[in-house]
Amino acid sequence: MDFIEKVIHHLSPSQLRALFLLSKSPKGLISSSNSSKSIGKEGKALGGVFSSLVRHKINGETIVIPWGKSENGRGLNWRLNTKLISQERLKKVVSEMINYG
Repeated sequence: MDFIEKVIHHLSPSQLRALFLLSKSPKGLISSSNSSKSIGKEGKALGGVFSSLVRHKINGETIVIPWGKSENGRGLNWRLNTKLISQERLKKVVSEMINYG
């Protein structure tokens, strides 16, 4: 298990769900407002999930990157930092942890 996998293993269930959605999405990009039901958080709690992921630094890089406002004007878009981990590898690691398959 490498360092990024160790970091992922210490994340909360909500953070893991957010990463799983990023791993499945086209281009590793999701809107926080559109993903709230899947993550199980709304409003400030949802923002807390993503902001805590931004605070996890690995070699000076964050796992997720804010990617502008969402189309509906509420919340932000978030992008997976594929410099750290590919979508496929992230999907494999996270799905093993949360049993989504």
